[in-house]
Amino acid sequence: MPDLRQVEAGTTVLTAVAVTDVLEQPEEGIPLVTQLLMGWPAQVMGVEGDWFHIQAHDGSPGWARMDHFCLPRWPIQSGIVQIIRATAGLSMAAGSHGEPFGTLFLGSRLPLLGQEKDFFIVGLPRGGSAFVNKEECIMIDAYQLISNRQILAVAGLYSGAPYLWGGMTTRGIDCSGLTYMAYFVNGVQLPRDAQDQFKAGCPVDKKDLAVGDLVFFSTIDPGPSHVGIYQGEDLFINARTKEGVTVTSFHDPFFIGRYLGARRYL
Repeated sequence: MPDLRQVEAGTTVLTAVAVTDVLEQPEEGIPLVTQLLMGWPAQVMGVEGDWFHIQAHDGSPGWARMDHFCLPRWPIQSGIVQIIRATAGLSMAAGSHGEPFGTLFLGSRLPLLGQEKDFFIVGLPRGGSAFVNKEECIMIDAYQLISNRQILAVAGLYSGAPYLWGGMTTRGIDCSGLTYMAYFVNGVQLPRDAQDQFKAGCPVDKKDLAVGDLVFFSTIDPGPSHVGIYQGEDLFINARTKEGVTVTSFHDPFFIGRYLGARRYL
């Protein structure tokens, strides 16, 4: 196995665990910047001890544990399987005899190696293969948005998830992580943070809001600091500090007077 401490700056590595934390500094307990899911790439910018200084695939810089990554070993020409459920099990065999040995989160991506009845055979980042039920994933070879409603449906898979600054899974997610994942799973990659998402989209008047538009609020300092996904009838789904992922009304006392604007990306 290659010594990852010897990799050069600019090398692409793959996330080899179900989810890894990207931190502000190379030290456990430091606040999250974001998270990476199995199969997601990152670019190494430097090495310090057992930590990689990386640029995540969403552009976020930070520090992550070196042993959570590996060098790419997958075929260049290969279809990609993406998880479309909140969680999915990895099994060593197809069918009822295949006891799960690991968990994948919504948005994880692994190469397709083959198929067997109701299962896809996927490659694992460090080598070997596993089975994933076809009901829990789709095969993608080109990213095509299904519909605005599908964006809302993906966001709904996180309903009830607790709030976690920098989080990207049903175990914990923040407001811009929720909007990022809702679009990412549908083939559209937004910036990771609310401020950058606000800059990237096309402005939409409040009276013209459509399902799937992102709605922004100024809740801390001036400027966009909170974001949700509009679902119609003055409601939006968002990740809130105390409530976690929930549906909120524009008429919620906390948000009255804090609305900043909306953006569209499709």
